[in-house]
Amino acid sequence: MAGVVGSGSALAQNQSITYYNAGSLEFDPGTAENISRFEDETGITVNVNEVPWQNLKTSLITQWRNESSEVDAFNGPTWWLSDFVSAQYVAPLQLGDDHMSKFPESLRSLVTFDGQVYMAPQIGKWGTFLYDQQYLSEQGVESPPSNWQETIDMAAQLTSEEKSGFAFTWGNKDVFTFKQFLYQAGGQLFNDSDEPVFAGEAGQSVFTDFILPLREQNAIPDGLQSMGEGGVGDAFVGGNLAMVESWTPLGPRALGTEYGALGEEDGWSPDRLGVARPPQGPESNTTFQDTNGVSVSAFSQNKDAARQFARFMSTTQACKTDMLVEGNPAPVPSVYEDSEIREAYPSKWLDVQKYNLQNARSETYLAQPRVDEILSNEITQAFLGEKEPQDALQSAQEQVQALYERIGVLG
Repeated sequence: MAGVVGSGSALAQNQSITYYNAGSLEFDPGTAENISRFEDETGITVNVNEVPWQNLKTSLITQWRNESSEVDAFNGPTWWLSDFVSAQYVAPLQLGDDHMSKFPESLRSLVTFDGQVYMAPQIGKWGTFLYDQQYLSEQGVESPPSNWQETIDMAAQLTSEEKSGFAFTWGNKDVFTFKQFLYQAGGQLFNDSDEPVFAGEAGQSVFTDFILPLREQNAIPDGLQSMGEGGVGDAFVGGNLAMVESWTPLGPRALGTEYGALGEEDGWSPDRLGVARPPQGPESNTTFQDTNGVSVSAFSQNKDAARQFARFMSTTQACKTDMLVEGNPAPVPSVYEDSEIREAYPSKWLDVQKYNLQNARSETYLAQPRVDEILSNEITQAFLGEKEPQDALQSAQEQVQALYERIGVLG
């Protein structure tokens, strides 16, 4: 590829890039392993700046507003990308079909703007439906629910004093969860003209046909609205939840994994961990795509090396390594058929993850932090029964409409 330093070339020797990682590599061993492989293969040194996740976006924007060349590459979620591209903070990666064709079209569309790729997918995350197969069997339940209504009915049946029938990620992931159920109901946040449309029938269905009936049946735990990814995971692994829809890699964690390796004594057996496709809503059983990837700063003075790093971290081998070492689901479908991966994880879990990857949906939109804040404030009130879902969603939609008019997205 033109402009990219070749592996082992003389130009690569003694060259270095600064990479901003979301948090300590101690907790990202897959990333650490791939960085080591990249350095060995290219001779390029990667200087890692471990920035706490909650500070990463602010730290990057502060650098870029001063046109600083301090950062060369960074990892982040696809939902930051619209604002970064619009502000010209990130550079095209010059990745063609030879590299990008291995990813599903829905994922490629998230990282591509005006025909240019701005993020190289690295780690997949999406909602995954898991259940305690042992507990369901004890209660005479032979198979998991296949749709929303079955989920409501089964969750009520499985609820006891010690265990809630169902839970889903809410606190700190509430908008992500809403999007997933919105897509299952056949809706979307914005239309092709960037107009917010989530207050329609599909958005209301998320509450009236699913979330509120679960609440009315007392089938979800009290305090769920404050439970984030970690809290839901803790409750599930601890045996307090019969069924859960939470973010990957909760499955490997429940299996007692330590960075992806199975066989820990305190983990669940593969027979206990049940996994299924997301229960189908009125329209589909798709899940929400939340993938992290590597981008290159527009102010980097080492763009060639940084682009090579982004390409390397999103190769099939790098994605496979991350999954083997850390348990993060790969954003490349072919990885799920790899013999080493098949030996490391239960085949049913792998089959569902591959399905979720290939059928996931998402949207990129401008002013994402403010839009999500508006939506979160309103849907939380609807979730708690403090506001009618229609009123909450309509209020949020009007606020987002006004925001987009104010910043010039809509005329």
